[in-house]
Amino acid sequence: ILASGLASSSDTTADKIYDRFRGRLMFPITDQLGRIVAFGGRSLKKDQEPKYLNSPETPIYHKSKVLFGLYQAKSSIKEQKAAVIVEGYMDMIAAFQAKIMNTVAVSGTALTSYQLRMIKPFAKELYLAFDMDLAGQDAAKRAFELTQEFDFEVKIVELPHGKDIAEFVKNNASELSSVIKNAKLYGDYLLNRLFSIYGTADFSEKRKVIMEFFPFLSAIKSG
Repeated sequence: ILASGLASSSDTTADKIYDRFRGRLMFPITDQLGRIVAFGGRSLKKDQEPKYLNSPETPIYHKSKVLFGLYQAKSSIKEQKAAVIVEGYMDMIAAFQAKIMNTVAVSGTALTSYQLRMIKPFAKELYLAFDMDLAGQDAAKRAFELTQEFDFEVKIVELPHGKDIAEFVKNNASELSSVIKNAKLYGDYLLNRLFSIYGTADFSEKRKVIMEFFPFLSAIKSG
């Protein structure tokens, strides 16, 4: 039980062992074959921290090598040749509820090369639907750089309301499909964002845009 991460203890005597997920709503995390390898837990109490808690690394669970929902989504990903990637299991579940069945989530880690390798047999396009805050934008940038190794076409899903999929779906579930269809290629998204940050009124502003856009161009694989 301790090795599985379901319980935790600094002392293995019976009265020192406690339930890691006490007071939490639990979500099973499966591997690509549908076998449960870990759990995620969301707090049920208002001030309970952390809000989200995953199983620790164990002999059968390495968070950088698992995509939440891949077992459930892979047939849809294969059919559409595209995968929507979100940041947490609540976002993935919300997307499924909105009929976006080709959605998977990273949980507690940045997107990794191993995870992209898992998706590659099924998809040619990736839709990154990360939070719309600065951390989410940085995560999208790092994810794009990783995808160049696998020759994916990468698009960015920009949510007009709320900062993540789960918040958006609460009041706008019927709109999620069209928002995803209108996703911009990463290069177009980045250029538009730089224009909005710096403007194009004079050479100084344009120079700032160019200086930040060049690293994106250099990251693109030639050919």
